[in-house]
Amino acid sequence: MLLKRSGLVNQHIGLHLKLHPVSWVGAVFPEDVRPWEGSILTAVVNEFENLDGKGHGVKLEAMCMLPGWWLTSFPWTNGVDFKLFASRMKNMVGYIALARDKGSGTVYPDPKDGRVRVQYTVSKFDKKHIMEGVVANAKILYIEGAAEIFTMIPGLPAFVRSAHAAALDQGINDPAFQTWLQQVRTHGFPSADTAFGSAHQMGTCRMSTTPGTGVVDPNGRVWGTERLYVADASVLPSASGVNPMVTTMAIADLISRGIAAEMSAERGAQEELKARL
Repeated sequence: MLLKRSGLVNQHIGLHLKLHPVSWVGAVFPEDVRPWEGSILTAVVNEFENLDGKGHGVKLEAMCMLPGWWLTSFPWTNGVDFKLFASRMKNMVGYIALARDKGSGTVYPDPKDGRVRVQYTVSKFDKKHIMEGVVANAKILYIEGAAEIFTMIPGLPAFVRSAHAAALDQGINDPAFQTWLQQVRTHGFPSADTAFGSAHQMGTCRMSTTPGTGVVDPNGRVWGTERLYVADASVLPSASGVNPMVTTMAIADLISRGIAAEMSAERGAQEELKARL
């Protein structure tokens, strides 16, 4: 929006928005977990990160479990259910399925007041991968001994492990659990009701080798504009295949070093010119 409000008209500004859409699965355990304590992102599963053979898929990650965020993340039914849900948080664990999205969205100004607006719908392609991640997370939680497993998908009942199943110790082959997993797949993500989270935001000033395909050149310079650079996650030409913090830092470092070198060269040229005069 800053570039648009400054008068730049490159058609790619604000397009190609990538959000690493996520859906998460939670579980209640018999023992106290106190999930808000300790480190976050302590474990990642990479097995499902290349489901299409072209680098698109999902990462399964342990997540931040702060009460103010976690307790507002699941479908609302009524006040009593929410109070019961909140009272059990000390026994809960949550995992996310984070997709490297192939689909994209747009950032644009509101036509009436100019405020920032975002348009993004998770594509069918990406929903398919996220579903695989949801199922995989549920299986992990079952193996870990969860007494109850639930999703953030509206209208989908939670799975409750029976004492009989625990005694048989069939693992994820528990018929009741397999039936529930099939319900998850059949239910899917109802487009009008299902909420997704955004893990990371990227791509709306994407880097390109030509002015007609992106917003900035390989040095971070805005095409067609002198002394204007972008050096953050918006220059990523596609969704990253990893959590992009280090990648963003590396890009910013590279672009800033280029700016410093360019400014140093200009100063050197000016000083040389002054010496000649």
